[in-house]
Amino acid sequence: MEEREDPVLHLIESYEDYLTSSFHELWDLINIEYDKLEAYSVIGGMLSRQVTLSIQMARSPNILNGHSAPLFLRAMTDLYIALAWIMQDLVDRSSKYIMHGLGEEKLSIEHFKQGIADDPDNPNNEQIEQLIEAKSSWINAQRRDLFVEVNLGNWSQLDYRKMSQEADCESLYKYAYKPFSVAAHNMWPHVSVYNCKNCTNPLHKYHLLPELHEVPLDLDYLYRSCKYVDKAYRLFIDKFDLKYQNLMPLEWWDEYFTDDSEDENSDERKNET
Repeated sequence: MEEREDPVLHLIESYEDYLTSSFHELWDLINIEYDKLEAYSVIGGMLSRQVTLSIQMARSPNILNGHSAPLFLRAMTDLYIALAWIMQDLVDRSSKYIMHGLGEEKLSIEHFKQGIADDPDNPNNEQIEQLIEAKSSWINAQRRDLFVEVNLGNWSQLDYRKMSQEADCESLYKYAYKPFSVAAHNMWPHVSVYNCKNCTNPLHKYHLLPELHEVPLDLDYLYRSCKYVDKAYRLFIDKFDLKYQNLMPLEWWDEYFTDDSEDENSDERKNET
């Protein structure tokens, strides 16, 4: 009797294959304007990261729980809000995004240099100097570091709530970004639920004790990841009026589980006859 493939492994492989092919198909439809290359590099890289994060979640099914999945989903909602905001003024906002990133690296270099100055006998200084050189080369390949400013504020000069309002995705901010931020920033609403238990001694007023909870895996977290990829795809399709022929991510998801359910019912019917 032929051994059936593990259903989780089949989902992971099928989902990754779909995301990989659909990403390339979508990006190939975009007519890149050669006087705006940096802007297209930004939005292309951000789309790639959104798809990559979803693939990585699928490859690691043990993280599909309340402890770990919110860390990925917070990053994905963050990315979507930023991408939607950038899409509204592609050139100017992409430039802000790049320049802030270069400034952050320039500041990082200064920290490393100061570390060497403070501890000249550190045996790791040679490796640190090599890291400084690599970071400097990366910056200068894009801008002369003399013209890179360090901006300690938000790169968009707006907080994410205002960005989401301007990008018409405030509901995502309220109902996804903010809740996932609670986990990402280790805030009390998350820690008290996922990392504590009630003391059973009434004399201690049932205070909370630390606990290593094992929480169940939940495929809904991967579904949400798929949903955020779907939203990113739609940004590109609407912005560039693309004639995309493949299934959208949520359509693929629904079809996968519909087909899987039908196959199982078919197998059951065969076994009954």
